[in-house]
Formats: sequence, C-alpha cells, structure tokens
Amino acid sequence: MIYEPMSRRLVISFTVIGVVLAVAGLIARPQNISVAVVLFLAAVSVLGLAGYGVLDRLVDRVKRSRRTT
Repeated sequence: MIYEPMSRRLVISFTVIGVVLAVAGLIARPQNISVAVVLFLAAVSVLGLAGYGVLDRLVDRVKRSRRTT
C-alpha cells in the first residue's frame, strides 16, 4: 500500500468550509445559540482536518528531502 499525503486542494477545501461554518456560526449566534454552537463545533472539526493535512504534507516534504540527501 502506497501512502500519499492529503492533497493541497483538499486542504484548501477544508479550510474554506471551516471558515464558512465559523462565519455562519457568528451570524446565527444572536438568533439561535444551539445552532451557533453546532456550527462552531463543525468548524473546529473541519479546520482540524485542514491542520492535519498541512502537518501531513509538511512531514512528507521533510521525509522526501532527507531521502534525497
């Protein structure tokens, strides 16, 4: 099985979705706090996936540079 890091497009997609969910949570906060909390939790989860993807790509880049030297 060949390991490949998360694609750059997927990391950017997760980041954009997380930001959109966070902004939607800010907008929903005055009207319905329960919906806002759910949106914020979803935003944190999606942004966590984006952070994992960035870290995954960084580790893979370091491993590749050590292999060539």
